[in-house]
Amino acid sequence: MKDTMIKRAWNSPTLMTWLSYSTKALTLFGVLPLILKRFSPGDVVLWYLFSTIISLQSLADFGFRQTFSRLISYAFTGAKNIDVFTKDQSEDKDHSNEPNKPLLNSIISSMKFIYLWLALIAFVAMGLLGSWSMVKPIGEASSVAMAWYSWLIILLVSCVSFYGKLYMNFLEGLNKIAVVRRIETLTSTGSICSSIVVLFVAPSLLNLVIVNQFWVLIVTLRDWYLCRTTNDGLYLKVSKKLPFDSAIFKKIWHPAWRSGVSGIMSVGLTNLTGIIYAQMGSTGAVASYLLALRIINQIKEISMAPFYSKLPVLAMLRVKKDMHSLISVIRRGMLLSHLIFILGFVIVGLSSNILLHLIHSKVEFVSQLLWILLGFAFFVQRYGAMHIQVYISTNHIISHIADGVSGVLYIVSGLILSRYIGVYAIPVSMLIGYLGFYAWYAARYSYQSINIGFWKLEKQTSMIPLFIGLLYIAVVAFIIK
Repeated sequence: MKDTMIKRAWNSPTLMTWLSYSTKALTLFGVLPLILKRFSPGDVVLWYLFSTIISLQSLADFGFRQTFSRLISYAFTGAKNIDVFTKDQSEDKDHSNEPNKPLLNSIISSMKFIYLWLALIAFVAMGLLGSWSMVKPIGEASSVAMAWYSWLIILLVSCVSFYGKLYMNFLEGLNKIAVVRRIETLTSTGSICSSIVVLFVAPSLLNLVIVNQFWVLIVTLRDWYLCRTTNDGLYLKVSKKLPFDSAIFKKIWHPAWRSGVSGIMSVGLTNLTGIIYAQMGSTGAVASYLLALRIINQIKEISMAPFYSKLPVLAMLRVKKDMHSLISVIRRGMLLSHLIFILGFVIVGLSSNILLHLIHSKVEFVSQLLWILLGFAFFVQRYGAMHIQVYISTNHIISHIADGVSGVLYIVSGLILSRYIGVYAIPVSMLIGYLGFYAWYAARYSYQSINIGFWKLEKQTSMIPLFIGLLYIAVVAFIIK
């Protein structure tokens, strides 16, 4: 019995994703305090801008990552074509019990071709626009020359890593998340330990960048190796080069460009605000904001584990038309995701100033009001994003509409409000965009796709975390008063 429980935990995508993300979260407790203590505000700004630029690579991906993972799941489950949900087909014709190897080969061949061109586009975009955005922040670094060397290393390694994402797409499509996350825990631990050693022995921005980018390359090699060894070498059997197939590319492009627009208008806008603010704000204020943005993003990533580790399962259950199991997976994943996010948000809000004071940080934390606004903006975004993923498992993409409209609301309200409330305009504008359209629009389609009502689902997923968040606001308001 005990051995069975250990084996289940060892092969659980959710638990292994939690383990991996929890290891990454050690950055907040091990690496971050040392950076804040040993780096100047200018170097802190630059470090977080590097992270922001790297995260913007998802824009160059233009939605292909999620699309390919989902389509690989369909083909691996036995779907006979990648637009299985766009036709009125009976269940026994939609899929078999064996992987569709010819379809997998077509998908992977297209993926390799597309990712080669995307990597080149990412290199040019980062080389031109990224370098331009670095001019002012690098000018305020402790060593301008070392800062430019750091940026060059990040530019080169990031493009290699970007192309290597195709291996992760394949592994996620086969639902090999538990295997990936187990090994990812080791690589994350190696990266954190290396960073801590550098910050104690030879603390400099360049040295920290070198050890971090070294582990980025190791992660790419890890995914390449796992692809070649998992499922008896299935990747090698279905990755033979085929002529470019324009017909299958059109089927891939149709959902991908919508996800790409969604990424630009959501994650893209959020990260771009930090880059834009770095061009205008004072070094101290920018450092405080980027610190808060980094922490809230880290909390978001950790909270994603229970739900996003199940995305391949959602796609497979859609193919099998097992709605009862689908709703059960959705309900559990959403509840745990919301709870982890809110608890992390509350703990950081209550302890941040105390911890920064204890480590004698050269950077201050943002005000409680700004932190609360950021936290609730991200909470609403996570609510809508999870419902978007529920509906996307049908392979019908609506995220470009949800993110497009909310992005326009965000931009317009931000331009107006920034004149009156400064940096507070960023989270307030997020809330306007997310509450004004994104959240309810995404949820509406999600509920329809699984034939369930708002209260029946949300009373077991978002209501308890929301109550905890509101209680935190009440406590903070009482203390401040």
